[in-house]
Amino acid sequence: LLALSAAHGLTYFGTVSRPTEVTDWTGDTGRVESFFDPDHLPELERRLGLAANGFTPDHAVVLVCGLTATIRGVLVRLIDRAFIPHAKVIRDALGIPPEATASLFYELYDATPVIDVDSPAVIEPLRARIQALRSTRPPARP
Repeated sequence: LLALSAAHGLTYFGTVSRPTEVTDWTGDTGRVESFFDPDHLPELERRLGLAANGFTPDHAVVLVCGLTATIRGVLVRLIDRAFIPHAKVIRDALGIPPEATASLFYELYDATPVIDVDSPAVIEPLRARIQALRSTRPPARP
């Protein structure tokens, strides 16, 4: 994956969440969603060669794979950076217009969304946060 990423101008960070089970692993460790914790984002930006607070949809597109909880964790964290999920059911629940450019992609194994789109307790805070960010950002790139 590293060679393919480099050959195509992509950046790939693989991580192992249980490093004690993979004794020869020398890469990143920990859960994928931890890359996007606010206290870890400066290190991610540094590794990507981005300015402080530069990890936004203007400079990055994210493809995450893993368990549903991992995908959900990444989605919730990246809402605060104005990343827009590609899944229509989630975009609709968050009030994101169809013409907005998706910047967060993940595997869709079944029809059940990675977040509970029918729960106001889940959706309303996320919708408020992404709508507030979208209102202060320039229009999405084509």
